[in-house]
This record gives sequence, C-alpha cells and structure tokens, in this order.
Amino acid sequence: MEGVGGFLPALCRCGKPQTACSTHPSRGDASRVLLPSHSYPVAYDLKLKVRLDDHAFDGVVEIRIAVTSATASLTLHAKDLTFGVASIDGVDVVSTKVDDDATTVTFEASKILLPGREARLRVEYRGVLNNAMCGFYRSTYTNLRGEPKLMASTQFESIDARRCFPCWDEPLRKATFKTALTVPAHLTALSNMPEERVHSHYDEASAPWKTVEFMESPRMSTYLLAFCVGEFDVVAMLTQNKVMVRVFTPPGKPELGTFALKCAVAALDKYDETFDLPYPLPKSDMVAIPEFAAGAMENWGLVTYR
Repeated sequence: MEGVGGFLPALCRCGKPQTACSTHPSRGDASRVLLPSHSYPVAYDLKLKVRLDDHAFDGVVEIRIAVTSATASLTLHAKDLTFGVASIDGVDVVSTKVDDDATTVTFEASKILLPGREARLRVEYRGVLNNAMCGFYRSTYTNLRGEPKLMASTQFESIDARRCFPCWDEPLRKATFKTALTVPAHLTALSNMPEERVHSHYDEASAPWKTVEFMESPRMSTYLLAFCVGEFDVVAMLTQNKVMVRVFTPPGKPELGTFALKCAVAALDKYDETFDLPYPLPKSDMVAIPEFAAGAMENWGLVTYR
C-alpha cells in the first residue's frame, strides 16, 4: 500500500487509507482542530541532550516529510519550546512563527514544496524539564542515603509530545522514530527500543557524558514515544519467545521489581499463546515513576507507572 511518492498513506481509524474512507469524518470534521493536510511525517530522527540539574534539555530533530499538495510552509505542534536554527531541504527557513494559543510553530520555506516529493525539516531548539507531570518532566525521589535525587521521564498522552519536540502530535500522523539521548555518564537512558550503540565523551568542563542511540521504532503515534533518564537498578528475564523484559527500580532496591517482572513475563507468554501473535518488539521495559499523574502509560516497549 503506497501513498504519495511511494510513502505510506495516512490511515483512517478503520485501517483504510484516509482518502479512500467515506465512512468516518477526519480532517473535514469542523469540530476537530487539526494540522494542515498538505504534509505528514514519515520518519523522525530526534537527538536530546538532557541537562537534569538545569531542569532543561537541548534538542535537534530532523523529519522526513511527505508532501501531498503544494505548500510554502510547514506547521507542526510545539509547546514551551524555544527555537533556534531551522532549515527545509538544507536551506534556512524564511521565518519561524510560534502560536502559543494553538500550540503550533510554522516554518516558512524559501520555495514552494511540491507534492509527490519528500521534504526534510531540521530544527534546533531548547525545552524545559517541567514539574507538571506532562511532556518531558522531572521527578524527585530520595535515595538509600536519604539524599534527594532527580530523574526525567515522559508522559506524552494525549497531546504532550509537543512539549518535547516539534511534531505532528495527532495519533493519525504515525511515523518511525530514531532517537538518541545524551546524558551524564553515570545515568541510565531508556527509550522504546533497545540501545544500538553508546558513545562516551566529555563536555566543556571535562565531565563524563554518554550518548545512547536507540534502534528505529516501528511506525507509531507520537504519544507512544517515551524516555526515562536516571539512576536505576534492574532485574531482567526472557520470555519463551526470547523477548527481554526488564524492570528498573531505585538504586539498591532491585528486589522491588521481582514480582512485576514475573507478572510481565507470564502475561507476554500468555498473550503470545492466546492470540498466536508474537509481541513485536525486541524488549519490554517497565519503570516506576515517583511523580506520575496517571495510573500507568502503555508506551510501546517502555511502560511507565506510578
């Protein structure tokens, strides 16, 4: 099934290509506020440097975009982000306009983007690790020595991925995600997919850091993307189908994850058997977050809960 220019088409909730479904209202539904229909994401390449002590992060995102009708601009969702250099197809944008009320940002291209061709948007920006338990946010916990510690995690459902990176923050606009987290060397960095490689390096003050690159995800909605950064212990076990299940706990308390680990492995094995449909990812991680607004969040490959 191909869309414009060989790209996968946007799908209706019934599974048909959106342009072929006359049953369900979509972009033409006046009761819904959606981004323009002239483009949609194909793949995100997202790099974040997490400055936990500063309650902030620096981001660079490169997005492959399918253009379905001619347009001179690209409008994405964004909230509480500060933008730097942006380019489309390697050429700096004419302007960057933020609409705080609509929580969007519009990048004006230097030339008309034509349908059937792929565009590439690159954006440098900064964000805040808030304490509002939404988007990319920080939590505080106490370690075994009674010292306060910080960790960072995400809660993107339903529309808070836009607090972490400019994106099409609508469940229909699915894409693949390639992510990398740069963190202090002593911290653990997690995302939906397994690590692909780790680079060790030093910052300007000669402090040790590392960049953890993750495998590309399957095509999915923005609200399922997830990150966790902090100090953890871990317990792990393989399912019968060789899926790695891991439970991350506060340092010094790995025994707290044993029950959850056994339950998760048993559940995945039972689902595989019952539905005759193997779990599609290489791993399934679980992390308990000390400050968490919901009961749990079904991030694909990185489940978080209170």
